This record gives sequence, structure tokens and C-alpha cells, in this order.
Amino acid sequence: MKVQVNAGQLVRAIASQQISEVVERIAKKLGSGVTELIEQFVQKAPSAKGTLELENSLFGILLNAGREWMQWLFDYLEPELEQLPGTVQHRGASYRRLAEKTRRADVLTRFGKVELIRSGYRRGRSGKTIFPVELLLGIEDGFTPAAADRVGKQFAATGSSQGRTLEAIEDQMGERIGAEKLRKLVGSLAENLEPLRQEAQVEKLSALLSAASSSEQKPVLSISRDGVALGLAPWGCFEMASVATVSVMAAGKRMGTVYLGCTPETNQKTLSAQLTSLLTETIRRCGRQLPEVVYVTDAGKVETAYWKDTLRKFFVDGERIKITRVVDYYHASERLTRIAEALNFGSKGSKRHAWLERTRKMLLEPGGHGRVLRSIAKMREIYGYTRRMATDAHNAEKYLRRYRRFMNYATMKDKGYPIGSGVVESACKQIVCERMKLSGMRWHRDGAQRTMTLRCILLSGIWDTVFKKFLATKPTVDDLILLETL
Repeated sequence: MKVQVNAGQLVRAIASQQISEVVERIAKKLGSGVTELIEQFVQKAPSAKGTLELENSLFGILLNAGREWMQWLFDYLEPELEQLPGTVQHRGASYRRLAEKTRRADVLTRFGKVELIRSGYRRGRSGKTIFPVELLLGIEDGFTPAAADRVGKQFAATGSSQGRTLEAIEDQMGERIGAEKLRKLVGSLAENLEPLRQEAQVEKLSALLSAASSSEQKPVLSISRDGVALGLAPWGCFEMASVATVSVMAAGKRMGTVYLGCTPETNQKTLSAQLTSLLTETIRRCGRQLPEVVYVTDAGKVETAYWKDTLRKFFVDGERIKITRVVDYYHASERLTRIAEALNFGSKGSKRHAWLERTRKMLLEPGGHGRVLRSIAKMREIYGYTRRMATDAHNAEKYLRRYRRFMNYATMKDKGYPIGSGVVESACKQIVCERMKLSGMRWHRDGAQRTMTLRCILLSGIWDTVFKKFLATKPTVDDLILLETL
């Protein structure tokens, strides 16, 4: 059996009477401050300025009260030095208690900073020092779990540069922190949340597919990927970052989407690996109730290579999964535009416009692709291409012929498939442009990847799930107290 061979305890019990006394003491001070504020407010004629001052002052008083409660609770939880165990274990290593407690003056809570007096434990004579009670409370990098959660979400939010994040923290928590402390937290969050991301995304997609199964049409799992330029430091050059989406469709309507994003890389290998793994686990979770799976992209080099190398013959547990490729309708329409602009209509601009509108609609009709190609051939025979745009027009024709089997848009729409890559193009805007391409921004690769990781988790709607799973990995008292089997 297991017996405790290390005398002492890491946390002490707190009696209800003690809790009541402290709560009442701080609440009494809080009540006095609020009463005084309200009395001052009602003594004057109501005004917008007075309301502003009242709300801001009241918010400050509430923050102070919350900070005092947290300060007392966190401090009192740890016993006196002589009551603590002499040795603890953490991640397989043994740590010995230091002779004196240490002042921890920079711990940020949702109510501002608190100052803690903690007993540290060191590994060996000059190794790493840990603070067991902070580990138990989930305090890491100087942030409580709630503060880390709030700061992480703020950092990943749209338009939230580093400076704006620091300003928001000061506004919401009444304290200003340094940029280095923020970067350290962001790095820690990205490192700890990324391993938990895929499982949460699979759970979300599975739930969406289950909800979509009640519709008349078979649910559709839609995969898309695309690239977006990202400015890199130190030279300010732009390279292509990569973004992918996996969406669940029901009766032609999108029910939900999860997101992936990676910094610029040759052939986007990391994104391909993440997308393949996510798709595999999602299909595996479906069992025999497989949805329709479609791959909707333009016909770019990387997107086409991923189709040829991975999705065209996709297997899960030895079973081949049918995946339908869809070449984005709007990119196909762009080729029609190039052809229309190249046709030598002369001054008959209205005729060019009418032909273009007719062929765009024709492409969406049953058998429309073949009719469009015949119409192009006839117009080329009658009008010819202008010399300046002939090459572009011929390339556009080649595009339409090469990918014709992926442009059966009428049948695809009848099955509820998406025919446009608007979801992933919107993802490029949301993940990168709205957060990472603000005025003057340039990124080192590591910082860019951390930001994209947190932003994808936030936009996928799984932040709370992933963060709670991360907190569940924190050590317990039994993990830290050294036990032996006798």
C-alpha cells in the first residue's frame, strides 16, 4: 500500500469561521466605499460625467475588494515553513525545501496584482526552483488561471496588437504588465494548448456532424486550404503563410468550422500533416455513419499537390474514403473574365459584358461546362483574341479544360456541396489579416506561429474546452507529495 513518508502538508485547512470573518471585513470596507460613492452621486444633478465617474470608481472599488480576497486566500493556504514537507517531487524529479520563504510580488489575477510569500523548493544545490502551492493553484508565469485565460483570449482577438493587449489588460484588471511577461505567457499558452487542439476540434466536428445528420441530405464535411502573404522580420519580406478549414454543412448551409494555420514553409508540409491528421481522426470518430467529404479549393500548386498526394486516394484504417474535389467556382469565373477581356469585341463593350454574364450562369447549369467551352471556341473563331491578352486567354482555356471534371457545379449544388472557397478565404482574412497584418507588423516565425495557434483555437470556438483540459493536467497534492510503496 502507499504510505506518506514525507512529513508535512502543502496546504492547510481553513475553517468556515475564518473565511466568514475575512469576507465580512473586506465586504464591510467595500460597502462603505460604495455607499460613499452613491451618496456623492445623488447629491449632484444627474449628468453623463457624473455617471462615468461613478461607474469607473465603482469598478475600481470592486477590483480592490476582489484583490484583497484573493491575496488573503492565496497567502493563508500555505502553512508555516516548519509545517511544510521537506521534499516534494515534480515531473519525476525531487526538490528540497529552501530555508526561507520568498516574496512573489508580481502575480496577476483578474482583479490585479497580488503579493505572495511562498516557500520554494530547489532541485539540487543550484537547480530549478519551484513553488508547489502556486503549481497547485495553477499559477504559471506570474498569472492565475483566470488571468491567463483572459489575457490569452485578448491577445488572440481581432485587431489586438501587443500594445493594445497591454492596454486592455490595464483597463480590465487595473494593472499594467510588461511586454516580456506577455510574450512569455503567450509562448507558454501556445506550447501547452496546441497538443490539446486537435482532440477538441474533432469533438466539435463530431458534434456538428451528429446534429447535421437529422437533415434530409447527408451531412457534408468540407475541407479547404489556401495561402496568405505574411510580413516577416527582420527584412520585411512577405512569404505565404497557410490556412485550412474543415466545415460541416447541412442542406447546403454551414453549421460550423474549425481552423488551422501555419507560418510560411516550403510546400506547407506542417499544415498538410495537421489537416490530414484532423481529417483522419474526424472520419474515424464517425464510424459507419460517414458524411460526404469534399475538398474545395482553387487549383493552386500546393492545393493540387495535396489532392494528388493525399486526398485522391485517402484511407482510414484500411478503408478508402471517397473525397470529391471541387474547383472553386469563383476562380473558374475569373478565367471566363480573362477570356472575355481578351476577345476582340472592339467598341462593343456591352456585348462582352452580356456574353460573360451568360457564360457564368451557364457554368452553373447541368452540362454547362461543355456548353461554355463550345461558346468560347465559337467566340474565338468569330472575334479572335487581342494580341496583348492572347496568352492569358489561352491559359484560361487550358485551366477550364484541365479541371473540367471538378466543375460539375449543378450536381454538386444538388448534393449540398459548397462550390466556392469563400470559407477558407475568409479564414485567411480572420486568422492573418485582421490580427497579424496590422499597420507596420512584421513577425519572427516563432512569434507568428504562437499567435496563429492561439487565434485558430479561439476562432474554432474551442478555447474554453482546450483551456480546461490544460488545467486538468496541472499537478495535484498527491502528485507533489513524495510517496513510496511499502
